[in-house]
Amino acid sequence: METYHLEEQYTEDEIDLRELILVLWNKKLMIISFTLIVAILTGLFSIFVLTPVYKANLNIVINMPDAYHTKYGDYTLPIRQDQEYINLIKSNDVLSNTIEDMDFDKEVTIENLQKRIEITVDSKNDNQNIYNIKVSADNPEEARLLAQTLYDNYTEFLNVTTLEAALDYYENSFSTSLKSLEVSLETNKTILEKNEELLAQTPPTINQKAALDEVQDQLASNDFIILEKVINPNYTKLETDIINNKQSINSIENSMNVYTTYLEELAELRDLVKQYYQTGDYAVIGSEIVSVTDISLYLPSQPMAPSQKTSPSNFMNVCIGAVLGGMVAVGMVLFRWWWQAGSEVSQDKKKKAA
Repeated sequence: METYHLEEQYTEDEIDLRELILVLWNKKLMIISFTLIVAILTGLFSIFVLTPVYKANLNIVINMPDAYHTKYGDYTLPIRQDQEYINLIKSNDVLSNTIEDMDFDKEVTIENLQKRIEITVDSKNDNQNIYNIKVSADNPEEARLLAQTLYDNYTEFLNVTTLEAALDYYENSFSTSLKSLEVSLETNKTILEKNEELLAQTPPTINQKAALDEVQDQLASNDFIILEKVINPNYTKLETDIINNKQSINSIENSMNVYTTYLEELAELRDLVKQYYQTGDYAVIGSEIVSVTDISLYLPSQPMAPSQKTSPSNFMNVCIGAVLGGMVAVGMVLFRWWWQAGSEVSQDKKKKAA
């Protein structure tokens, strides 16, 4: 008995599956038509509505040293990792200057421009100091120009920020050293003045005979030669101390003059940096003190306009539209069949009940 019911249920399921296939087959023209319509609409939307995206490439080779040798001494760079340097290409100052140079409208914000910049590391390079920067734009020429402008502003930013940091470091170092030398200079001048006063009060020679006559009675014999005048060692020591004081003062004054000259030069460079911020003309700065991009940042080739767009892919969008359209069409056919079948069952039940 149970076997009969299972065979009957299997037969009903098989009939239902065949019925579903027949329903879909009978509505194949509608399903195909709806699928094609959605695919065509998706293609038209992709071609005429979606904004194309073109990406220009920047291959940047970067190898930053730990310190720079300058006329003012060694300057240790505050950032040690190349990855940290390359990430500065997305800094607010770089993007703000790029937006201004590109004459973008107000709709292009720093946040929007950040999303249009991709940074990847060249995995084929063992040293991993080659970075690939992809810059997106609406057309090929704009992508190329945006990439070049971004790189120019990036190099300027690195040079100016490094220069400012070096100026801060050297100005603080020389100012501190100058104050310390001023204290040492005053100390040496005070010591020199006291030594000169003592030297004026100290006789250059000592009359040994006169001194011996004073203690003649205390001596048991007079079997040795006594010089009448000998050099006073205290006087000699004071002379030596005075010479050393003057040499120290001269050395301190020379160092102070050098530091003062350095501070004046640094103040002039500081004025050039202010002038750069006012005019935007990087040429006024040049490569004073340190220019990190001259020998540590390299662009093997200039960015070129991409020959084809990166996205959207019209073919891919048409395929996706076709798949979605087919799924919707099949769903609509099955839902309509299910609704009609349910209505017929309800009517049969009502007739039997009547």
